[in-house]
Amino acid sequence: MFKASTSSITPHRFGRILVLAMSVLSMLLLAGCISSSRSYNNDKNVVYKGTMYNLANVQQTRGVITGKLDDGKEVKLNDANRKQIEAYLDQNSSMFVKMAFEFDDQELVYRADTVEKWSEYSKMKKSFESAGKQIGKLMADKKKIQLKLK
Repeated sequence: MFKASTSSITPHRFGRILVLAMSVLSMLLLAGCISSSRSYNNDKNVVYKGTMYNLANVQQTRGVITGKLDDGKEVKLNDANRKQIEAYLDQNSSMFVKMAFEFDDQELVYRADTVEKWSEYSKMKKSFESAGKQIGKLMADKKKIQLKLK
């Protein structure tokens, strides 16, 4: 007549709820892993005097310092010390100095001015070296993408 059923629906419901909760939890964990992975843009730009230089595909960056003497002769001053600069200035009344950064096929002329004393040259070179360090830091920093030189 009446058959008493001892099987309950509760264990089946609990199993389904457990499977659903585990699925939702694993989806949340995977979403957290995916959203926390960061990719950085490799486009690096240097802005100087209103001109933007793109350094994204640059393989080599180097600083070049040249001087043009009164007689028109051009000399490299990258490794010149104080005595050499003063000797050039003693032989000539002044010297036109150009300090530039070369980015593969691009050239950023950072400073170009006539120098009459060692102190003027020294001030230009310190500024140039500081800008070179800033460019080096930009290239090394994954997060930073733009540098405005002064």
